[in-house]
Amino acid sequence: MADIFGKINVLGLGSGLDLQGLIDQLRQIEEKPIESMEAKKDFYESRLTEFDWLNTKVLSLKSMALDLSLESNYLLRNVSVSGTSISAEADVGALEGSYRVDVEQLARNSLWQSQGFSTKDAVINPDSDDVLQIQIGEEEFSLLVPQGITLEGLADLINEHTENPGVEAKVIDTGSAADPYRLILKSKETGESQRIVVTQELQGMDFEEVIGTPNIWRTDLFSAPDEVINDSGETITLNISVGSQEISVDVADGTTLSELKDLINEAAENSSLRAYLIRDEAGNYFLDLRSPESLSVTQSPDTPTIFPNQIEDNGESLNAFLSVDGISYERGTNEIADIIPGVTLKLQTTGESFLTVTANHDKIKETLVSLVEEVNGFLQELREKMAFDLETGEEGPLYRSNAAESLIRDLRDVLSMNFPGNENITSLFDLGLNFNRDGTITIDEEKLEEAIANHPEEIKTLMIGDEEKNITGLADKLNETLQKYLGTSGLIALEQDTTERYIENLDKNIALAQERVDRYIATLQRQFMALDQYIQELNDMSSYLDVQFKSILGLTEDK
Repeated sequence: MADIFGKINVLGLGSGLDLQGLIDQLRQIEEKPIESMEAKKDFYESRLTEFDWLNTKVLSLKSMALDLSLESNYLLRNVSVSGTSISAEADVGALEGSYRVDVEQLARNSLWQSQGFSTKDAVINPDSDDVLQIQIGEEEFSLLVPQGITLEGLADLINEHTENPGVEAKVIDTGSAADPYRLILKSKETGESQRIVVTQELQGMDFEEVIGTPNIWRTDLFSAPDEVINDSGETITLNISVGSQEISVDVADGTTLSELKDLINEAAENSSLRAYLIRDEAGNYFLDLRSPESLSVTQSPDTPTIFPNQIEDNGESLNAFLSVDGISYERGTNEIADIIPGVTLKLQTTGESFLTVTANHDKIKETLVSLVEEVNGFLQELREKMAFDLETGEEGPLYRSNAAESLIRDLRDVLSMNFPGNENITSLFDLGLNFNRDGTITIDEEKLEEAIANHPEEIKTLMIGDEEKNITGLADKLNETLQKYLGTSGLIALEQDTTERYIENLDKNIALAQERVDRYIATLQRQFMALDQYIQELNDMSSYLDVQFKSILGLTEDK
């Protein structure tokens, strides 16, 4: 048989029959079940893709349901301002109402300037190193200023100092004919708590306060901080009036200048008064009493006078002053969030403005309309994917999908849910929801707006429920319903897993069936090759006999 196969390589060559065509036809017949299985595999693979689409759509709906279940979205507020003195922002749950706001003064940054210099590169301390000391609020920092530093170099030194608590330095050109360059010290934040005081000037460089100079009383000049300020042999009682507050300080005999500073600051801990020990540019030391409120100093006995110099009697505050509905307030910043609950006032200029805070239901309306539109579009598309075409016999990729069929039922049930805790708004139908005869779902926006205007609290209760009555809101119910379709144990994932197993089984069955067909065709090929060889041998024998017969006949005729 091996010799036969070796002689004939093309089926039908020996017999003249179309044996290869016959085998091809038999293969097609045998592979019909495989084609059916492959078609089914293609269907299930397309279904897997649709499960991803279905999962994405459910997540989108769940996100909208979550928005409707958040109480904060029902507490949004609108703010309107009439007037230019303020702008305002309202947080969630801000107190609704109308307010009159009168801004008397804006909060300001503390500002100091040095004397003028001819250039920005002018040398500050040509003779030796020195120390500049600055206090801002309760914090004080010192800078070692090296000999030969320039005005601009000093600004950089201040700005780059690691212990700088909030002082910004820069050199400006005032444009004056003589010595136009000055060093400016400015607090980064506004208000009295950020007031700057230069407590130790550089030798030959003096500073003056530019903005909001407070009321100031000052001692005489001393050569050192530890010089005695009371050498009278008896205790002197200082009586300091700060606004409406009275402060009493006993200054014992032998008290030094620096000790007096501590005595006053400890006694005035809860007031606007502060004592500063200052060294001026000439090297003299003195004590300043400073307060933005009215300030006066008396003493008993009245000699020797400890504070003989009233430097400023028309002092100003760096704080903002305003009134809301006639009640006065003072704040250290122009952005104020602790007067009207939930509202941040931003002071712009002096003057009167009117502020109105109202409920903002726009997000709830937009979300409800979007949810209905999303559900409607989703259901229409889902039904198309689940359909069976009677004319063509084609099945949609989600035809007879258990998860899809269940989801449609659940969505209709939740959207139709009745809420027993309200009097006027008991279901989405009271908000304008409609299930139309053509299968679409729509919402009447005019009816929705009317419901929001008249019954906003009942809409909130409908959506988020009532814990006291143990009633679950529609949004929470929708959220819970959609959740059972999501995640690794959700209905979509379970059916997806089942589909993947179908595909795996089909792959195995297709491979087995193909193997069976291949074996069958191989057997046919061997049989047909043998048949072809046998027919060829018969044909050869027939030809041989024909020649022999003709030869015999020829010999007979010759005789």
